[in-house]
Amino acid sequence: MPLRACLFDFDGTFADTAPGLINAANAIYKKYDKPLLSYEQGRVISSDGTQAFLRQRFDESEDNFSSLTLEFLQFYNTHILDEVDLFPGTSEFLSHLKDKKIAWGIVTNKPRVFTETILNHFNLMAELAILICGDDGYKSKPAPDMLNVALEKLMIQSSEMIYIGDGKRDIDAAQLAGVQSVLVSYGYINPDDDYHAWGATHIIDNLQELNFD
Repeated sequence: MPLRACLFDFDGTFADTAPGLINAANAIYKKYDKPLLSYEQGRVISSDGTQAFLRQRFDESEDNFSSLTLEFLQFYNTHILDEVDLFPGTSEFLSHLKDKKIAWGIVTNKPRVFTETILNHFNLMAELAILICGDDGYKSKPAPDMLNVALEKLMIQSSEMIYIGDGKRDIDAAQLAGVQSVLVSYGYINPDDDYHAWGATHIIDNLQELNFD
């Protein structure tokens, strides 16, 4: 069947959000006299959520993670647009999808308020065919639930959609949903990860490699 929809993970795939997340983490570390995180250390966990950053410097058995999470998110929300950008080639690829009349959307574990703030910043909300976020009430990736909901809402077959991500959870979710998966090697991947073993349908270095002529 022809391709009808191209869906993206968000952090590390669609938008480069690592600088803002790392800055939020370091603000919390500094407040509590913890060692700061380098960009390289923070980048590889920037797709893993707030808890991944807190666990770098705090102990869940001793520290109040609920309070720390709130502080982290408050700082991130205030500074979310300070250093965020789309990955190179993203805008051009979206134009390519539009030319080919292929719908696009976002399926992410990231909370909706942050995702929408960034998408609105780049004037992209009106172009989305679908947006499903981590706090929308569905089981998060690597479960296939969010992708299955996307298929249902778009009224398309799994063979008519591809999912692009930068993490093993993205590839696992796509496989479980019966959707072709594309892994972007430019994402927030740990250098020690053998991402070739994750089973992605395709692995690309930039979005321009996906040409739907």
